[in-house]
Amino acid sequence: MSSFQQKLFVKSVCNGFDTDIDFSVEPIMYVNNICKSFKKLEVLKNVELYVEKGKVIVIIGPSGSGKSTLLRCINGLETVNGGDILFCNKSIVFGARNMNQLRQKVGMVFQHFNLFPHMTVLENITLGPRKLRRLSVSEANRRGMDLLGKVDLKDKADAYPDQLSGGQKQRIAIARSLAMDPDVLLFDEPTSALDPEMVGEVLDVIKGLAATGITMLVVTHEMGFAKEIADKVVFMDGGQIIESGSAAQVFDNCSSDRVRTFLSKVL
Repeated sequence: MSSFQQKLFVKSVCNGFDTDIDFSVEPIMYVNNICKSFKKLEVLKNVELYVEKGKVIVIIGPSGSGKSTLLRCINGLETVNGGDILFCNKSIVFGARNMNQLRQKVGMVFQHFNLFPHMTVLENITLGPRKLRRLSVSEANRRGMDLLGKVDLKDKADAYPDQLSGGQKQRIAIARSLAMDPDVLLFDEPTSALDPEMVGEVLDVIKGLAATGITMLVVTHEMGFAKEIADKVVFMDGGQIIESGSAAQVFDNCSSDRVRTFLSKVL
């Protein structure tokens, strides 16, 4: 056990933090008591999260609880006002860092796709690998077509985003994130902007990714989906983590009245 792991273990014993964690495994990411405010509004309050490599963490809770802001802080899209975030045991809050390099390693899939409308599907997927990873056009295109196959959209390579359904756009956005070979993939309510009949096709892609062993943090309102794929479920409210544990612990045996009230309304 490294000195860093030993410190976390001692902290967990003293504070009761995530006692179900295997501290013999070095975390790929550790969110250490981060705080975030927008003017006088405190959005995140001493949030602490231990992310083990290869695990799927699903973050649930009411709207406005800080879930999306947490992901945006992890990906460097928002700056924190306190605390630290360690990725591969290196701070992404303090000291010099290259955000483009970070975002190659920590990919993010947004609610509203964020595809470039003037580019084809294949161009959207290959832009990052060509510009940031310096892949040749032929290699980027080969990789892009492989990823389109994984999301079952090879036939849309030459289409433009406005020719796609919402579910297809989100699957393309997932393929674009995967094109950078990230170590961690963040999903910010990936089905919230979709018509109900399109939700399933996107969730199926995410389920398939979970089976590959990639580390994922998923913010979602799809409770059945959360129960199915999560190694750990985190419930947030008022900018804080109220409860965390396995899906069975949080959904079936939670200790918090607030969590039980929330689940009674959404299940």
